Amino acid sequence: MGKRSIVLFVALGLAVVSAFAVWQYLTSVEDNVRKDIQEVEVYRATTFLDTGTTGEEARPFISESTALAIAVAFDESRILCTGPVVRDGSEDLTVCDGRPSDLNALLDSKVAAGPISAGQLITQDMFVLPAELNSVSLSEAIPANKVAISIRPEDEGVSGGFIRPGDRVNILASADVQLNQFLNVLKDPDLRALILPPGESGTTTTTAVAGPPDGDEEEADPLAALADTFPTSIQFTQTVLQDIEVLAVGPDNTLQGLGTGLTPQTGSIIVLNVTPEQAEKIEFARNYTTVALSLLPSESPYTPFEARGVVVDDLFSLLERIQEQVEEFGESLGG
Repeated sequence: MGKRSIVLFVALGLAVVSAFAVWQYLTSVEDNVRKDIQEVEVYRATTFLDTGTTGEEARPFISESTALAIAVAFDESRILCTGPVVRDGSEDLTVCDGRPSDLNALLDSKVAAGPISAGQLITQDMFVLPAELNSVSLSEAIPANKVAISIRPEDEGVSGGFIRPGDRVNILASADVQLNQFLNVLKDPDLRALILPPGESGTTTTTAVAGPPDGDEEEADPLAALADTFPTSIQFTQTVLQDIEVLAVGPDNTLQGLGTGLTPQTGSIIVLNVTPEQAEKIEFARNYTTVALSLLPSESPYTPFEARGVVVDDLFSLLERIQEQVEEFGESLGG
């Protein structure tokens, strides 16, 4: 054997020894790593499962799998864990103790509570009874910092019964405004002087009028006489809130609509989505006024307007006549 051949043979031998040493080292490192990383047996979905899929339908698409114990066996974990993956007997055999593990019990008479992606670990809360899936609360439809409040206007005050959940409405309030106290103030010169600016409370003039038999003169009060011409009450209507969302009309609501379409719904309680301040106004209006709802268009943006209210003068000329009398009285004071 030549000298060159001997050198080549020795080199190959050293390479084999080195490769074996590296392999043995890596194997020992892998074994050490495996000792620190424990796996457990779990279940995974093998395909997408939609909300409402029954447990019986889902069972063929759920298979056994493995996952790191640290990712499954932690406090409050709901992941199904059937036991450790045993390799060399050094694993913690109690790692899944106290964890949910019975897949059949989970799927029995249950439905998927929500969509389950392919590869997703199966947890105990993924399947619920059908009644639990359909159990929803209207509070879920209320945004943050809003509240729901209900009213029940008279049948003619709900836009013919065509208001539906998701619609937007204006709220109108009508009341009989009593003017008695204000008129009594106008008739009393002393009280009038307390609330009216100086020079505007009216001055009394001494005139000869038919008086008592002794012939005493009586002072005439023109402002008090004018107050006698005013009505003691005025019917007043005003749009108090605008562009308010309807959450529910009776059992029909934005979460689970009944699909009643254009069938009039009268006599139902209407639930509105409002701010706490708006809720106070609605409650006051409900107790002390007659409330009506006007339906807004759904396809075009709403432009709020300055609601000054409507009184009898918008139908008749009562206030116009009163205004003329006030102006005449002002002219007489100026004269």
